[in-house]
Amino acid sequence: MLRTLFISVTLSALTLVLFRKIAATYSMSTSSWSSSFASWHTRAQGISHAALSTFIPSRDTLSLAVLLNAPAENEGFTLALFSQSKEDGSGSHVFAVDALGNTLLMAEKDASGILSLAKEASSLPQTETFRNTWVVKRPTTSLPIHRLFIFNEASGNNPHEISVQGFTKETKELKRPIQGNEELPQVLWELVGLVLEAREGVGLGASRNEVSLKKVREVVASLF
Repeated sequence: MLRTLFISVTLSALTLVLFRKIAATYSMSTSSWSSSFASWHTRAQGISHAALSTFIPSRDTLSLAVLLNAPAENEGFTLALFSQSKEDGSGSHVFAVDALGNTLLMAEKDASGILSLAKEASSLPQTETFRNTWVVKRPTTSLPIHRLFIFNEASGNNPHEISVQGFTKETKELKRPIQGNEELPQVLWELVGLVLEAREGVGLGASRNEVSLKKVREVVASLF
């Protein structure tokens, strides 16, 4: 009887340990992406032709650039954020040029939030890999690489680059741990999910503003 009780207790303990391991693995491999700045692209306002004529993209005003390396788009452009001082000196407007070449005036809360996330992401540990790349664990290979270039006063003409390969809003689990991190850092996961809103409509037949795209590509040409 004691032997039966011992076996029963042992099996129960092993089952509990196994359950906890499975739960931990499931928690790591499945996550729910969210951000208080989600839908920033929808909230951003298109600017008039008159205002557009005065908007001149330049390296001096560039705050964030996001490029794409993918099998179908080796030198793709996703997003550029430009910060320009307001005429009354009360702060800055942040203009976004998206993947279709639309120039948008961002809501101040969204602009501040996304740039703050970018600043925080620039403090993450280096991956010691090509282009400082974080690789998400996925069942397929040759996945897109999203390259983020973060500009600030300290960086000058040498922005901080962070890349993420295989991004998905379903999981943060990394292919290999980096500096003790087994998952893509939350700030980077949130940031990439946000900047990819700038690709809405790409490949769906939406028209592109090639003039605007050409101007921005000239600004970010050295980053490709």
